[in-house]
Amino acid sequence: MHLYKNFFRLLKSNCIGVVIYLVIFLAMIFGLVASASSMGSSDYEFKRSYKISYTDNDGSELSRGLIDYLSQENEVEDYAGKEESRVLDLVFFQVTEYHMDIEEGFEESVENDGGVKLTYTTSSESGGLTYAVNKMVNDYIDAYRDYREMGYSEAEAVGKAKDLLSEQTHAYVLTSEDENIVGGMDNVVFYLHQFFGYLIIGCLSLGIGHVIIVSDTKVIRDRVSTSPVKKKNISLTNTMGLMTSGVVIWVIFSVVAWAVGHDTSVYKDYWWLYLANSFIAMLVGCSITSLITSFNIQQNTLTMVTNILSLAMSFICGVFVPMSVLSPALLNVAKFMPLYWMSYADNMTISGTGISYDADKLILCLGIELLFAIAMSVLAMMIKSSRLSRVGS
Repeated sequence: MHLYKNFFRLLKSNCIGVVIYLVIFLAMIFGLVASASSMGSSDYEFKRSYKISYTDNDGSELSRGLIDYLSQENEVEDYAGKEESRVLDLVFFQVTEYHMDIEEGFEESVENDGGVKLTYTTSSESGGLTYAVNKMVNDYIDAYRDYREMGYSEAEAVGKAKDLLSEQTHAYVLTSEDENIVGGMDNVVFYLHQFFGYLIIGCLSLGIGHVIIVSDTKVIRDRVSTSPVKKKNISLTNTMGLMTSGVVIWVIFSVVAWAVGHDTSVYKDYWWLYLANSFIAMLVGCSITSLITSFNIQQNTLTMVTNILSLAMSFICGVFVPMSVLSPALLNVAKFMPLYWMSYADNMTISGTGISYDADKLILCLGIELLFAIAMSVLAMMIKSSRLSRVGS
């Protein structure tokens, strides 16, 4: 018990690593909550009306019908008599956004399935405006041709094409405020648990790992060698202190996650999955810390190894970057890392990740995580035992 208490005295004097990751955790919570709040109050505007000008050199039923159709939802102006240079200036300064020149013989060429005698000028050839207006023109011409092939007269085809394309399409836009849409605080809960693997590895390795390294210095070993305390007892105490610290961090994290997301639908549905997955992730963090500190390394080396390992795994395994944007080859490599399976299990809880909930796959993920924890713990014990035997000899 004396060694166990002494472990936490050392932790108290070497708590910088824990404090750093505590600050990261709090900043992450505030950032996610602020992001969720701003998402819920966003306003979106969809532009449907364009400033269109035209010159009608055909004067046919079709050309007049096309102009009439475009006039329904857009600001249409006749530029007949304006010089070409003047028209180009007006387009350049966006007095008109899209100018079309209907050439003589326009209707005749459409009737004969020839090239459409219509040219246009716009300030953005590949912009959305150009695409939208071109589509309206092409849709109208295609509808006119279809009605003409069905035997309708020119005037009838013009009217029916306009009526067909003027039918209103009603759409319902889903937002994060809808009950069945995952968003807002649901995303906060998801990302909190998604980042837990990175946080627990960094917190345990940098915070608790420093204590284990300090207790393994030459000064401490020399003191132990002159005392009745066995070296294996110190190793056992370090393991117990590491596990206790891991459990305390997991409990604090779980309480915070509950306080933030207990009213969300994703937490109500999957709270048990989050608890189980984060607990096993904590065991993985303990085993990684135990494995790293089982080697004879200095504190600066521990910091470097921890940062490289935690950040690399987080990027490769889909913690910081969505799995949907990672290449299959990279994900195949990530399968050899524990954070991949933790992230995969968390992705089952929310829509939009491309991974649906599957009980069998969930058990597989948790089982593989647990195997990683056991394997690294056994390897750490073997390395520590080998070092102790060499020191003893």
